[in-house]
Amino acid sequence: MGSLITDHVARREFRSFVEIGDAIRLSEDARRRALSLSEREWADWTRVLADGPLPQHPELPEMLQRLGSASYSLAAAAEQQGVAA
Repeated sequence: MGSLITDHVARREFRSFVEIGDAIRLSEDARRRALSLSEREWADWTRVLADGPLPQHPELPEMLQRLGSASYSLAAAAEQQGVAA
């Protein structure tokens, strides 16, 4: 049960990060760099949006920390731009 909840949280947080990036028109490359992901890791994570499997790397606890930090920064940028995130 715990892994299903963690899976759901990771998917929701990544989708939220992507939506905020869309709202402020942040390029995919800038999003990838904000999460400190390689091009391969970014491609693996974007498959999550189409209900693909969660990638092995970075490990989930680290990725959730990256998502939290990057999402906060993007939300602050959206607020400065007057964009609803």
